[in-house]
Amino acid sequence: MKSFGNFLMIMLLLGVMGWGGYYLVQNNFFTPRENLREDFIGGIPGIFRTPGGNLEVAGFKAVETFRSTSTALIPMTDIEIPLTTTRSLIQVPVVYRYHVRVFEEWNIEFQDFTCIIYAPELRPTLPPAIQTDSMETVIEEDLMAWDGEAQVNKLIKTITPTLEKYASDPRNIDRVREDARKTVAEFVRIWLIERGQWGDKVEVIKVIFRGERETDPAQIIPSEIYRGE
Repeated sequence: MKSFGNFLMIMLLLGVMGWGGYYLVQNNFFTPRENLREDFIGGIPGIFRTPGGNLEVAGFKAVETFRSTSTALIPMTDIEIPLTTTRSLIQVPVVYRYHVRVFEEWNIEFQDFTCIIYAPELRPTLPPAIQTDSMETVIEEDLMAWDGEAQVNKLIKTITPTLEKYASDPRNIDRVREDARKTVAEFVRIWLIERGQWGDKVEVIKVIFRGERETDPAQIIPSEIYRGE
């Protein structure tokens, strides 16, 4: 009976020591010596080219937020284990850019003093540019949770494919469409009209992207018109 009591005392002592060690580590009571080294190792580049080139026409910046919640389950069941929830959050600035392909079909028509440009499709430049120097991560772990870093790493892997889908969303393409019209109009004016190819007969430039081909140029509202004054 005495040996059983000693066994219980030993187990209790080990439990207290284990919990105390876990608490100290989690709260950074142990400060390791810093021996930091930063390396950048350049890999062998896989070179590619863009046939004909792309004309970048518009873009926007945003701070995107990614969240995930994970809770441990009792093996072979869908029952959550209390106090094992991990909540992860990542915020990262992103630059979205949009372009048209120079080598694709361009058509130009004239109506009186108006130049109507039928430009290639407005496309997102993929992948979007992520500004990792300003990326922030937040991990909240319940008392018995331990997988915060692993959950953040899993969340990081979802960032690029999620942003590519977001950049390709028609609502975001529409967000930059009017600014993109102005850029294309400036491109045509600078490289074609101002070189004297059409003299002084062009006063207004209107731009319609492929996919809008059914649009009547007369329906383009004044804010979509680039005037050459």
